[in-house]
Amino acid sequence: MSAPTMGVVEPKTRSEAIGSIEDAIGRLIRTVRTTLSDNASAFAPGLTPTAYSIMSVIDRMHPVTPAAIIEATRIDKSLVSRQLRILKDAGFITSAPDPHDRRADLFSPTAEAGARFADIRSQNRARFASGFDSWSEDELATFAALLDKFMGRVDP
Repeated sequence: MSAPTMGVVEPKTRSEAIGSIEDAIGRLIRTVRTTLSDNASAFAPGLTPTAYSIMSVIDRMHPVTPAAIIEATRIDKSLVSRQLRILKDAGFITSAPDPHDRRADLFSPTAEAGARFADIRSQNRARFASGFDSWSEDELATFAALLDKFMGRVDP
């Protein structure tokens, strides 16, 4: 099955297309929430999706400051601070003073946490890849470009 051709959309059809996009984004959000919850549980039983999101940023960007985590996640400062304490107490992250600002700490994943993330990331990418099996390289590139373009317009 090939992807639909892209062309100029008539006004009525454009409105319907935007409605379809809105519905699809709603389904995507629900899927992301479920996946986030599942990933949090797979990472550590009882871990909240919020903590997992913070942990994900730490894994990707380490060593990272709380300010960078807040910027990346848009999670409230007090909630980030609380989750960092929980993650550190659970042995998932380490902290060290920021050499450029001794008032701040830099957070990094422990080796075990990094290995857990690598495994979960590998499983997620395999699941995504199977969803794109029938897509051509051009379709994948177009989808990525259009998604980036859309997010650049709606991301606050």
